[in-house]
Amino acid sequence: MTIHEFRQQLVALTDALQLVESQLGALSEPQSAAPVVAEYPPTPTPTPAPSVARRYRPSTWPRVGGLGRLPPTSDLFGLAAFRDAYKPGLLREIYAGACFGLRRLSATLQVPLQKVSTCSSGRLVERMRELGADEYASQYLKDGRQIVDRDGFHNWFPAHLHTSIRPAPNSPVRIAARALTVTLPETMSAADFDNAFDAEVRKASIASWVATPEGQRHCADRGIDPAVAQRSTPYRWGDATRVFPAVEIAVFRTRNDADRLIILAERIVLKHLGLIG
Repeated sequence: MTIHEFRQQLVALTDALQLVESQLGALSEPQSAAPVVAEYPPTPTPTPAPSVARRYRPSTWPRVGGLGRLPPTSDLFGLAAFRDAYKPGLLREIYAGACFGLRRLSATLQVPLQKVSTCSSGRLVERMRELGADEYASQYLKDGRQIVDRDGFHNWFPAHLHTSIRPAPNSPVRIAARALTVTLPETMSAADFDNAFDAEVRKASIASWVATPEGQRHCADRGIDPAVAQRSTPYRWGDATRVFPAVEIAVFRTRNDADRLIILAERIVLKHLGLIG
């Protein structure tokens, strides 16, 4: 079997596992939450004998922005208060980065993972190259030593974001297939936006979740060492290498969570303008 064929089979397995987990997770979500839509049609598989079948308890995954529904803010962009306060400034792009190594980790954990982050407008392709050059999230710490897991972490790409809502006409957010573009207020710096956005993403951090009782139970049920989810990146500085936590690896479903990125970006801008608390 070639590497290409192996990766194709791995991707198919990942998709099937994410589908099953999405359907199970839907059973544990509050009734007020938006319905979970299966990412792909189910693949028919033979039903194993009861003596062989292994059943897992469903897990409640974290979500960007926190659990529960995010109130929409589209009605605020038509108000005079917004038009008076908002003057366009810098552009930022929001993306969900993927790679074959991260898909492999998703299959191991049976949780959908993406690198959810931001970059300057027009730098998305270059940013993917930088992630590949750094082999972002390709290591983890086990028993006091760094485990190198480079396979598939050199070919990062921006995943498609499947949105079901459209921003309001005056919203600072615009949608493209693989990124959201946010026009910041002229009084807001890129660092201000990124810090606020990263704080919302970290509510779905896989590294933090596997350290919670729910995440530990999820891993224990499946016989997984939680350490494999607490990833880090080796940054090379001349002859030295410094290892930093890969804090932007989050539980994220490109078909169920992309709408949340729109609302989060809008809320960050509105809060900066003092229009929401």
